[in-house]
Amino acid sequence: MITETPSLSELAAASGVEARTIRSWVAQGLLPAPLNRGPAARYPAETLERIFAICAMRETLGMPMAEIRKELLVASPDKIEAYALKGKGMEHRRPAAAAPDAAGALDYIGSLRAKIAATPARADPAPSPAPTPAIRPPALGFEALENRLGEGRRRPPRKSLAETWLHIPVTPDVSLSVRGPLEAEQQVRLERCADYIRDILLGRDK
Repeated sequence: MITETPSLSELAAASGVEARTIRSWVAQGLLPAPLNRGPAARYPAETLERIFAICAMRETLGMPMAEIRKELLVASPDKIEAYALKGKGMEHRRPAAAAPDAAGALDYIGSLRAKIAATPARADPAPSPAPTPAIRPPALGFEALENRLGEGRRRPPRKSLAETWLHIPVTPDVSLSVRGPLEAEQQVRLERCADYIRDILLGRDK
């Protein structure tokens, strides 16, 4: 039985949606932010219902994620509950061959490279006495992008380190961005401010 403030693993087990997908929906503002940080993070009670509602809108109604974001911003609690009831009746929400979402793109690229590397090369019908050199798998993802952009160019020296930015989602169209590393207490205060702003924008501040 799921608790009143469930953990990420409890949400994944109860909904059938992968944990990394739930984290992606939180980052996009589709789901509320966790009540605390770290491995023991807990989520608001309405999170599971919104997960079921998103599943119903995406898979039963065929709505793209952009429309789902808009619908969640304006839908009343009763309407979200109605969507959630449809989502709870769905058995298979994760197609086996589906490509991962944006949050798992790097994992997806890594799995493709592993599959290519594990594919055995066809044996030569006329074996040669010379050893066959290992075939390097084709570059994918960021490696392929770097190779393509760097064709015919001298590799420039690294000039500076990238700046550190903290992005805190408020709604799908609004976020707080802060440059530079923050102390843990400062980050917690900013995240709390983001929650207050979200409640004001969604009319839940009373």
